[in-house]
Amino acid sequence: MGTKCSRDRLPTNSSCLFPKSALTVVLAGCFCGLILLPCARGQEGVAGDNPVASKPKQVQRVDAKAVKNEALIRVQAKLVTAPVTVINSNGDFVLDLKKKDFEVLDNDVHQHIEQISLDLQTLAAVIVVETNSTSGPLLDEVRPLGSVFSGLMLGPEGKAGVVTYGDQIRVVQDFTQDSAKLESALRGLEARGSSIHLDDALARAISLLENRPKGERRIIVVLSDGHDLGSETGKEEVVKTAVNAGITIYGVGFSPSRALLGRQAKAPEITAMDASMARPVPPGSALTPTAEMNTYDVPTLPVVPLLLATSETVRSPIAKSVLEFYADRTGGVCYSHWSKKAVQNELNRIANEIQSQYEIAYVPHTPSENGFHRIQVNVDRSGVKVRTRAGYFAGGTNP
Repeated sequence: MGTKCSRDRLPTNSSCLFPKSALTVVLAGCFCGLILLPCARGQEGVAGDNPVASKPKQVQRVDAKAVKNEALIRVQAKLVTAPVTVINSNGDFVLDLKKKDFEVLDNDVHQHIEQISLDLQTLAAVIVVETNSTSGPLLDEVRPLGSVFSGLMLGPEGKAGVVTYGDQIRVVQDFTQDSAKLESALRGLEARGSSIHLDDALARAISLLENRPKGERRIIVVLSDGHDLGSETGKEEVVKTAVNAGITIYGVGFSPSRALLGRQAKAPEITAMDASMARPVPPGSALTPTAEMNTYDVPTLPVVPLLLATSETVRSPIAKSVLEFYADRTGGVCYSHWSKKAVQNELNRIANEIQSQYEIAYVPHTPSENGFHRIQVNVDRSGVKVRTRAGYFAGGTNP
């Protein structure tokens, strides 16, 4: 991976400093429009019964020397932050861009970029694994992945937790920096139940990340077939809480047909009736004890589920899985080539991406517009693809 630019770490909010004087009141009133939360009340104070604004003479009587020694007034302005991935035509991450190379639009309005950083933040990750009976045959390929997460993705300061869903939503490992605990949690995965409550599992993972320190980079990595059935949590709620908490969702898709192929049918027990009856053998084969026994060694596949899984695979280019939906809106990516080697390669790719992202911060020009704010990032370089989160929801919730 190329050399990263080193810049100051982004703050969670920006501050504007002004001397305490009559001019301060005017400037504070102007900058109040930048405050996402109770800005309207601040404006009412300036226009109405604000004691400083209604008694300017008292401000004028302040001694000039005393003004110099006065503490500075700090005006808070909320920053919107967005992780940005830039990839060239060869699929490599672009790491040499400067602030001037980026353009940010918020609801199609050009924004001034306050800061941009390529420094790697401390990572907080939740690994969500589908552990129902359908995915059971694939868990053997998930259990050894603890070292990939702890050694490559998290880094020396990162922490990760593990959430599973099958018979119920389980937090099998709370956030830990101990690689041995994380590896043990994944090695101990067991298939239980048959529910497909992916959205509920994501809601649980989001709630865990919402309580993490604000300075951390927050991600969810989901290993699942990407489908949900019967969750109490709606998709809109998952997206809203994820983007407003600054969480990026990455998906690694299980293959339903691969799981079905992994189920080996067991040979039926030989009964007294079997011993007195001739067993069928393939046409043209001699009736021998070996041929008879091998008849039951050939695995049989459940025909209807396999057809359903195959049709699901055929439909996938048209009807995206839930994982693709979430990844697209939170700035992540979803991979669907399932094999032992492919899974490790895809996790490596996710780890490299996290370590190669720019983080852009800006103060929106129209923070009072409630509802969804669409974020669009453009880069002044030909042949590159840019990915970031779809936006954020304003109106009482931090962006």
